[in-house]
Amino acid sequence: MSEMFQEINKGNEMSAIDKALAAAQARKAMKEGLSMETGTTSKVDDATKVAAKIAKDAERAARQTQIKAQREERKAARTAEKTSGKPVHMKKVERAASKLPGLNEQMTLLFNEATTNFSAEQLTALALHLQHFNRVKATERALNQRAELGQKVRIIGGDPKFIGMTGTVSLARRIRCFVDVPGFKKSVYCFTSDVELVEEASQATGTDG
Repeated sequence: MSEMFQEINKGNEMSAIDKALAAAQARKAMKEGLSMETGTTSKVDDATKVAAKIAKDAERAARQTQIKAQREERKAARTAEKTSGKPVHMKKVERAASKLPGLNEQMTLLFNEATTNFSAEQLTALALHLQHFNRVKATERALNQRAELGQKVRIIGGDPKFIGMTGTVSLARRIRCFVDVPGFKKSVYCFTSDVELVEEASQATGTDG
């Protein structure tokens, strides 16, 4: 009987030891897991900081490059102004003037007389009156005039490059038309109000156009 009790106690002791060992191993594993997790989080944080720094440095470099380019552009503009003796904005004005349609002799005399004898205020008023007059006439033409295929027309509005040129209508629509102008491969796309029939212009002015 005593031997039986000794075997039972021995089994209980072994069971307690096994449980203690298992608990110790579990605590160790938990600590190691926490340590690994902390290490991974730390590495992620470090990588995020590095990426943010790289992005910030790239943004700063791009901004500095842009500032440098703008500085160089201003410097080049000042150099060009000194070399030519004219302000840069005056060059733009001259380029715009070069694109204006030409004036005949009579209109050139009238223009010179007006710009010589009248103030800037009156010249502005005159320009606005002429602009309104042209708008009224263009509206009348748009309502009453239809371009037809094969008609010979003079371009009187639209792109200044073509104003004053004559051509033939190659395609006609309700309010727009294409005009073939000699010397140009591509047809000119116009509003019908931007063209006038050469025959009508000849009758109105008493010339042969």
